[in-house]
Amino acid sequence: MLTEKEKEFLKSRINTSIVEHNRKRKKRKVTYFFGMAAAMISVLLLSIVYQNKFTKTSKIKNYVDANKVNLIQEGDVKLVLHDNKEINIQEKESNIEYSSTGDQVNINSSEKVAQVAKESYNTILVPYGKRTKLTLSDGTKVWLNSGSKLTYPVAFVGNKREVHLTGEAIFDVRHNQKKPFYVLTNDYDIKVLGTVFNVSSYEDDSYTSTALERGSVEIKYTSNSIFGNSKIKIKPGTLAVYSHRNKTIRSSNVDVAKYMSWRDGKFIFKKERLSGIVKKLSRFYNVQIVINDEDLKNETFSGHLDLKDSIEKVIEIIKETTDLKYEKENGKIVIN
Repeated sequence: MLTEKEKEFLKSRINTSIVEHNRKRKKRKVTYFFGMAAAMISVLLLSIVYQNKFTKTSKIKNYVDANKVNLIQEGDVKLVLHDNKEINIQEKESNIEYSSTGDQVNINSSEKVAQVAKESYNTILVPYGKRTKLTLSDGTKVWLNSGSKLTYPVAFVGNKREVHLTGEAIFDVRHNQKKPFYVLTNDYDIKVLGTVFNVSSYEDDSYTSTALERGSVEIKYTSNSIFGNSKIKIKPGTLAVYSHRNKTIRSSNVDVAKYMSWRDGKFIFKKERLSGIVKKLSRFYNVQIVINDEDLKNETFSGHLDLKDSIEKVIEIIKETTDLKYEKENGKIVIN
């Protein structure tokens, strides 16, 4: 049996052990907390470094940010040279071709422009109602749709070829294994060695998309992951769609022909909502089109539209398969 003195000693030892245990436990918690915090900070720093590397290593992105050239909705196609000189091109369908050195530009085979090619950029602005075919100095062909802007080097130097797009374009990239081609948009970057694809990146759309006809491309995009950026590779017959709101990308197998059809003067639609069709027609013809009926906006249409026809005839063709009426008011088309 323990004496009173032994009981007091044992109680003291127990209390000391409890205090020491609690102290060590708190220390472990603090160490764990700071360890987790340090790990999170490291991840965030890596993310910031990666993000900065992703956004700031491109000369053409820096150039576009520093030299604001606004899109135009009406008027002539404009070719803006590196010295800010503007060349107006009145034709509805124009053809611009650069020499292999970039120091000469042929416009519609009738006008020739000389310029300094070294480390300089040009910008082509295509308003609504116009289209332009562009041949870059490396032989890459670009078809620019209505309401688009493309900034590009007069001559490609260095170990990569970069262009910056706002709007919609079809690219037929000249293959060069040693110098990959990049199409940069406000939402993602597309890397390609040689292929044919469509890119749609209009500022008033809620998405950016790429439809691949031939070859292979890699898309690097800003995502909602902790690292801030992700990438995806797609194969021919694939449509990749990036959501501006969710910062996510989804891909699906599609008939790519309908995304290329405007280049050949027609639209191909397969169960597409009338609201989306009207938006494309409005850009192509540079005509304001308004749908007053909400149910009608969601009706779908399938078929081919010949873009050589007038906008009135195109609307008449849609009218044959869709319950709609329309009238012209103050230069715009109102659908009821």
